[in-house]
Amino acid sequence: MQNFTLSSNEQPELPRCEYPRPRLVRSTWHNLNGVWRFKLDPRNNGVDQSWPLGLPDPQDIIVPFAPGSPASGVDCPQDCLTVWYECTLPELNWDSEEILLHLGASDYQTTLWINGQHVLSHSGGYTPIQAAVGSHLMEPSNRLVVRVSDTTSWQQPRGKQAGDTRWPIDYDSVIGIWQTVWLEPVPRLRIEQVHYHFDLLQSTLQLRVFLSEHTDAEVEVDVLGNEQPTHVQLANRRNEVRLSIPMTAPRLWQPSDPYLYPIEIRITQDQTTVDLAKSYVGLRQIDVKDRKLLLNGEPIYLRGILDQGYFPDGWYTATTDEALKADVELTLALGFNLARKHQKIEDPRYMYWADKLGLMIWAEMPSGRIFSNTLITDLTDQWRAVIHRDQGHPSIITWVPFNESWGVWHQAERPEQRAFVDAIYYLTRALDPSRPVVANDGWEYSTGDLWTLHLYDTTAQTLSDRLAQLNQAPQSPVHESERPRVGALPGSDPRALPLLLTECGGIGLIQPDSAYANTNQNGSQQSDVPFAYGELPEDDAAFLVRIADLLSAIDANPQLRGFVWTQLTDVQQEINGLVTFDRRPKVAIETLNRLFSVVGERQPSP
Repeated sequence: MQNFTLSSNEQPELPRCEYPRPRLVRSTWHNLNGVWRFKLDPRNNGVDQSWPLGLPDPQDIIVPFAPGSPASGVDCPQDCLTVWYECTLPELNWDSEEILLHLGASDYQTTLWINGQHVLSHSGGYTPIQAAVGSHLMEPSNRLVVRVSDTTSWQQPRGKQAGDTRWPIDYDSVIGIWQTVWLEPVPRLRIEQVHYHFDLLQSTLQLRVFLSEHTDAEVEVDVLGNEQPTHVQLANRRNEVRLSIPMTAPRLWQPSDPYLYPIEIRITQDQTTVDLAKSYVGLRQIDVKDRKLLLNGEPIYLRGILDQGYFPDGWYTATTDEALKADVELTLALGFNLARKHQKIEDPRYMYWADKLGLMIWAEMPSGRIFSNTLITDLTDQWRAVIHRDQGHPSIITWVPFNESWGVWHQAERPEQRAFVDAIYYLTRALDPSRPVVANDGWEYSTGDLWTLHLYDTTAQTLSDRLAQLNQAPQSPVHESERPRVGALPGSDPRALPLLLTECGGIGLIQPDSAYANTNQNGSQQSDVPFAYGELPEDDAAFLVRIADLLSAIDANPQLRGFVWTQLTDVQQEINGLVTFDRRPKVAIETLNRLFSVVGERQPSP
């Protein structure tokens, strides 16, 4: 799969051990990241050869970095679609009713064995894996074997990972474990997850605490810093408990003051604490009203950046927690208040830093590109799991299940495809009514809470003209091509909604030390050809002039409620980042901040 050059003399840095699930923290856990045994299985015959009992002649790999990335320490050919891992679990002597094994994410089909016994099979490249393994553990030593297989099919949600076809905007693919692996001792009756919603008008915090089983136990929640911190609710033979907590003089979460309330959650039976977990919440409310997007009742203008979430050494995975934090800090320093995490479900540690530092996030589901029953099932299952995992992050202000009709190309002609998009919109609203949902970002609006457009017009005038045309007639095309996409599908009129330009810019600039410095931009679809939107500017000055020109049109448009600029970093052949892939600014950060941070500040109401 993804395969960078790695010197045989390099020793990859071991990952740091920050807590991998920052929204639900228990005091005791054990990080399994580090050196594992690894083996490629290009012929997919490991099961037949009894590899679940142990890997023959393995090599070392650094988990959780995808094989082929420099940080992993191993090569992985693009055509190898099955890989295996093995590690010896430590003796931890935990006195607990159960032990959970967690894999933050593993791409795509993951199977676990302990001591040769099958434990669990999981499908999906972006959602957490949790297995109860206590009954499989024996003294004194236990062997964990993990098999991960992938396909090149676009029936599965794969985002920007190249498959059996590769667009100029696709990158090398990922296989295997790419988020933290860890063990956790837990009671049989335990807290599984917690969701939050703040009601600004009533000044109440509404919680849903999800439990591992139906119970009559009490759930106690302490909101530290509130005047009346402790609230208790009986489960009443349910596995989901709802609480409503009045907040006295609430300190609201917002980009300028991203205040987080610490929370403790307990399960008690017979006045005995059965389980205790710590969490946090940001009190904020997102609304859509009068063609405006409101944060805590006040209009907010989104200045966003498209962020692909790739890293030079770890590819899908940052090598340190500081690197995740640094990306949030870089985004804010450039003058943006929002990151659109594009075609990737990010590590929860990134969202933690966004919560803490005040960066708003659009959370977007990676797409497939072939409509099928497989796509319907896989996307729906993973999207539900994504919402369940990330609902409590105050930084996430919007859900985006589809991008640019990928995988649902024929909504206008095939009602089943349009029905799928509409159904996922309503499912998302049912799972989390606290945020707006953009059902299909970019064009072909059918239903949703915001009207979003992707316009890569290259001058201020053409951008202004296109926006004016679409605002007058939403069924107008958003671009010129043999099969142009329209702003809204027949029967839909989104003009009463907030309008946002959620992809624009895409201006390339090749650095002198880049591998593409002497390469022509000739329109080829190969990954060794640089890609950007429009002609490349001649130098830094021309680059800044092009940016300022487009931003002037965005700033002058009274209908727009925000924009998302393409993009934060270069990635492989895409050279339209504001910074290089290794996060070096192409021009001074202060200069870019002066351009981006003022857009929308003087915008009149429509």
